[in-house]
Amino acid sequence: MNGPGVRLDLHNHTAYSSDGVVAPADLLNAARANGLGCIAVTDHNTVAGSLEALALSEADPTLPRVIPGVEISSADGDVVALYVHEDIPRGMPLLDCIALIKERGGLVYLPHPYDALRRGAVAAHVREQAAEQADIIEVLNGRSLTYRSVRNSYDLARRHGKPQGAGSDAHVRTEVGGAYVTIDRLPTREDLVDLVAAGAVREGLRLHEYILNWALQPWAVLTRFRRKGVRKLLRR
Repeated sequence: MNGPGVRLDLHNHTAYSSDGVVAPADLLNAARANGLGCIAVTDHNTVAGSLEALALSEADPTLPRVIPGVEISSADGDVVALYVHEDIPRGMPLLDCIALIKERGGLVYLPHPYDALRRGAVAAHVREQAAEQADIIEVLNGRSLTYRSVRNSYDLARRHGKPQGAGSDAHVRTEVGGAYVTIDRLPTREDLVDLVAAGAVREGLRLHEYILNWALQPWAVLTRFRRKGVRKLLRR
């Protein structure tokens, strides 16, 4: 790690996501190289990648610590469950999904709440209720497309008095560590929320990062399309 504190990246994907291409081991190596001390692995609708990464991290103390999680596709946008070890059904209303996450002992992380131009954005009609029920609100997403979406996310967190989180939302190796919170020490399930509340979010994205995020949008669509094509071939 560079400097005092622990760099915590709360939103990452591996090849277990339909639009991710990074193996769990490569994700952890990239996180270590970029100075992260702890990462949440939050693949779309499966905990498989996070559990593999968790096992690798526990076997090698030189790797960043791993928070197991999953990014769930609800009927009203995406929501992240942290510290869960089993899949949570997709397609439920967002508020029902949040209730189930808590019932299973997870923490609720609300990702990219205002990135309306992106797939999985939180629907406006439930955004305020979801923010009120969330444990942490993502104010800086490494894949954000506009400064306004970042500013509005900060305002949402302040309005509801919620800790301000950050995650790179990495789908490829070069994106790992693009957004993070610096906290005092490695977190546990019990003190993560307090540590993030007292932490400091990395300075906002720069112009060239927004431009690159726009350039990568077609790549994400192509990756999902190619994955679907491979699965169809395998079923024949």
